Amino acid sequence: MTAISSGGRRAVRTTLAAGAVSLGLVTLSACEKPTSYAHFTLGSDTSSVETPSGCYGHGEPLSEKRVESCLEKREGAPEFAALEGDMFRIGVDPSIAETGWVLYINGTQVTEPMTSTYRSFPADQILTVGRQQAPADDPEAEAPADALVSIVQVDEDYDPEAQDEEGMRVPPEILGVWHALLTPDE
Repeated sequence: MTAISSGGRRAVRTTLAAGAVSLGLVTLSACEKPTSYAHFTLGSDTSSVETPSGCYGHGEPLSEKRVESCLEKREGAPEFAALEGDMFRIGVDPSIAETGWVLYINGTQVTEPMTSTYRSFPADQILTVGRQQAPADDPEAEAPADALVSIVQVDEDYDPEAQDEEGMRVPPEILGVWHALLTPDE
């Protein structure tokens, strides 16, 4: 059996410690950065959600194609069943409120930018707006009974009055998208 001298044991411990630190750094670098949270509450039911995968730019704007995709993602969205007269409460982390956020229902913007961290909306009103969002390309399509409620973080320089050379509204630079699904409770 070979004995390791105290100097050799120290070298082994140092090597093992350096290896553990390196492994830890590699593991951390492989993780996605966390996103800010949006918080949805109806009655006593609350859900705090991160953005769907790929729907948060970590301070950078998402591409137009990515935004379109993110505004349609329903999977993983918490679901709330609303009764007549219920209030739907939305809270956002301060980092979202700092640049501003707008409310989308079924992919259509319904508010101007807000910088508050908390707002309440009548659930009936959200569902009514959601039903009005029937697909434009299919007038025969039935209006949706539910409403995909999306919190959309906009860039701090967003100007709702901005227009391009042809007089078309300039869409905001979108930094992140969070969802909840609101359904009527029958």
